[in-house]
Amino acid sequence: MPTSMTPAGRARLAGLALLATAAVAAWAFWPRADPAPLPEDVAQIAPSAEFADAEAAVDYYRAVLRRSPEAVEARVRLAHALLQHARTTGRETEHIPEAHRLLDEALDRDPQHYYGRTLLASLYNTLHRFEDARDLSLALLEEHPHHAYTWGTLVDAYVELGAYEEAVEASDRMLAIRPGLPSYSRAAYLRELHGDAEGARAAMRLAVDAEATGRESRAWALAELAHLYLAEAKPDTAAFLFEGVLEERPGFAPARAGLAHVALAQGDADGAIAQLEAARAEDPHPLYDELLIEAYALAGDDRRAAAASDRVLRSLYDARAMGEIVDMEEADLLADLDRDLDRVLRLAEEQVARRPGHLHANETYAWALYKNGRAAEGIPSIERALRLNTGDAMVHYRAARIYEAAGRPAEAARHLRAALDGNLHIESPTTAQEARTLLAALGGGPPVQAASVR
Repeated sequence: MPTSMTPAGRARLAGLALLATAAVAAWAFWPRADPAPLPEDVAQIAPSAEFADAEAAVDYYRAVLRRSPEAVEARVRLAHALLQHARTTGRETEHIPEAHRLLDEALDRDPQHYYGRTLLASLYNTLHRFEDARDLSLALLEEHPHHAYTWGTLVDAYVELGAYEEAVEASDRMLAIRPGLPSYSRAAYLRELHGDAEGARAAMRLAVDAEATGRESRAWALAELAHLYLAEAKPDTAAFLFEGVLEERPGFAPARAGLAHVALAQGDADGAIAQLEAARAEDPHPLYDELLIEAYALAGDDRRAAAASDRVLRSLYDARAMGEIVDMEEADLLADLDRDLDRVLRLAEEQVARRPGHLHANETYAWALYKNGRAAEGIPSIERALRLNTGDAMVHYRAARIYEAAGRPAEAARHLRAALDGNLHIESPTTAQEARTLLAALGGGPPVQAASVR
């Protein structure tokens, strides 16, 4: 799945089975035609394909390669197992370069190996090489237009390139061919991007129901559903779902981090810190450090907030070293830290030129201009970032700061109200307090107390 969302999950889409609900009836889907049978080496690559024990699979295929050093299939399967193990353990910088090398070696030996090429398309998305993912996915679909897995990699590439209409069309094709967790979760994300919170939750519930209890994929979908409820200021429901995930899969770090986000939204900085530090011990994912930055700031611990920021920055440098394009993520972080602002603007300019329709690329570019004292120049980009009416509170807050700096206080106040009405306190309690203070200074009324989400 695409990787450019908020800590609450910024990511999901809707599905064929949702046609029974009014929330999804507005989007047409391709007819459920009987597809031509897929070749055996294609049919085995289901969108939800995963090894029951990725670590054991890694050991097994390493042994196969020791016995047969030129084997193509073993290279591809080892790459697949490594990619799964990287995702579930947070060891991306260790496993992804090796998986990439194995796929390159396999395709050097057999350039038309379909399984290897589908995995490479997915890997391109992981490395934020979205143009390569799009082009390879389209080439694969020319060969096998009924392969749902490849429609999924195409959806992800289109979303991250800001080609949202094309992403919806590709999602519809995927849903028509193979309804299931991968297609429903993408549907949920696209619904969320278009401001349809109810439709996003409905699609993600279908994603949850499509998987067996106890599977890692079901745990992920439940956690994403919980984030959707949290974004709507329903923390009790979110906490109930996160706790349910931990009952099914004890030690599942994303659910523990989700409980930390609930605590953070409720103003319990100490509780959030305890949960996040436990999550980091299980899986040192940079997302948990991003939340820790907010939690430490809320607790008034600037020293540990700075240390968490440095860890996130180091993780970006490590990701770049393994071949991932992280320019936009680096620009976002450095801008918020008010560091290297010339570099921030250069990185943001490059990314918005690369994907001019992408919401977050436009937001980042507008914010970079604001941070460099060029707020008025950022107005067209921040408006493009708001064009789908996603309801993203942080984008409204940034728009307010840009308009206020550009000398347009009425627009600034309007966006501040939209940010606060959109539950900015869920995403960032400290930013929400800044928004209330600024709104009062602009004549929007006295500073108000944080909304209760208990």
